[in-house]
Amino acid sequence: MIPLSAPVKKFLPLIFAVVMGLLAVGLVRRYLGQQRRALELERQRLMVNYQDPVEVVVAAKDLPAGVTLEPAHLTLAKVPERFMQPYATRMPQPLVGMVTGAPIAEGEQVLLNKIRRPEDVPTNATLSDLTPKGKRAVTVSVDIITGVGGFIQPGDTVDVLWTLKLPAAGGQDGQVVTLTLFQDVPILAVAHEFLGQGKRPVKPAEAEHTVTLALSPQETAFLLFAREQGRIQLSLRSQLDGDAQVTVAPASINTLMEQLLGSQAGAPTKAPRQVEVYKGLKRDVVVLSEQQ
Repeated sequence: MIPLSAPVKKFLPLIFAVVMGLLAVGLVRRYLGQQRRALELERQRLMVNYQDPVEVVVAAKDLPAGVTLEPAHLTLAKVPERFMQPYATRMPQPLVGMVTGAPIAEGEQVLLNKIRRPEDVPTNATLSDLTPKGKRAVTVSVDIITGVGGFIQPGDTVDVLWTLKLPAAGGQDGQVVTLTLFQDVPILAVAHEFLGQGKRPVKPAEAEHTVTLALSPQETAFLLFAREQGRIQLSLRSQLDGDAQVTVAPASINTLMEQLLGSQAGAPTKAPRQVEVYKGLKRDVVVLSEQQ
């Protein structure tokens, strides 16, 4: 064995570290190369599934069971052909007027085995069958005005408005305010006509009838409280609006005047400053200007 000189022994750890470093770099590069090749193979495999996409009919919004389908309820989405589910369809027009037999989530493909003709809706269906999961059916009494002239039908959506008189303050009469309680509330029934029984012909509105809404338990409690404290008004929504929510400011005499006349209209007027001046038994009132 050849003995190593002192200078060689001095640099031996450095040489060993360099060799090990080069070996580590080589192993890392080899590992990264293998990972890149694996990712490329996976990408190619996935791309095969997304070749030749086709358009299928999907739900444009969440649809509970018993909804009579309208054009606004349906839309087209592109999916890989192999992901097109059985009973799916590519044409929305034949589905209009059909009734959902089961809930369909937004973006879910509308399957022919989940819908049926209006005349095939079971006559023994109950309101609980049509109420969406997590919701409660609550009925309110409406007249021609509060019920939008009697034009509300099962399957429509409405906004619920509440008009009340605020508690009086300082001995003055309370102010009347209108608030938007809820938006995009589904109508389950009008009088005894359930959702899913098809569009009824528009008839002259009766003096008073009932409308059944689908609300959460907390919303139901709020609605019943509001009904006892003021007046409930329904506002019919367009089917083209979907479930869009908008910010609505409370309506009062102040906000109305601000909207019509500007921000200063609703501001209270400042009472002028007055000074009483007595000259003997004679009393005079002098109004001071803002500069005084």
